Amino acid sequence: MDFNEAFNFQERQIISGYLSLMREKPHAKITVKELSERCAIARTTFYRFFEDTYDLLERLEQYLLGELMLYRPLMNGSTTGLQSSGVAGKPYESIRHFFGMGSYLRKLLQPIMSENGDPYFKDRLARRLREELGAMMSDEGVPNDELRSYYVATIAASYIGLLAHAATTNRGDSLDIDQIAFIANSMRVAYFRSNDSAPAISDRQLFGNSKSSI
Repeated sequence: MDFNEAFNFQERQIISGYLSLMREKPHAKITVKELSERCAIARTTFYRFFEDTYDLLERLEQYLLGELMLYRPLMNGSTTGLQSSGVAGKPYESIRHFFGMGSYLRKLLQPIMSENGDPYFKDRLARRLREELGAMMSDEGVPNDELRSYYVATIAASYIGLLAHAATTNRGDSLDIDQIAFIANSMRVAYFRSNDSAPAISDRQLFGNSKSSI
């Protein structure tokens, strides 16, 4: 869902002011009073839309978590989320889509994933990524053994690091989406290329429509 559809004009104005303050100080120290002053609104206007700053943060994070989906299996007849984007059931394309959404949501993610942001957001996203990486590996026939659990944990942590680095790096210094997707996919490729017990998988499955190979 587009940000402009998820929040109305005044909510977006308040969120913008909140993120602006988060670039200056830790999120837990932002008060409704200073946020209202930053947005040039009455505090009663703030409370018309949010219970407090934590409610604001929760709604914003729920929106981001809803948009930052990594993987969904292909389901016949579904037209929502990753299904409608055409990447459902396609690991490499799903990885690229995930980081593409991260780039699209950069202005929202940058303060939240910074040192002034909410550290628990990364934890929540990591838990979701581990679940979706597990579903991806199951679809690829990867045995649910101890080695897989280590790969899932390591890949999820690396994706959080890549996303945070891309979000907080000056846009001119940031890699493009294909380069980031290539890096993100490299650990998945390493599993299939270096593990004798890994199921056979084609280059097309590993790299999608990308011409890259490792």
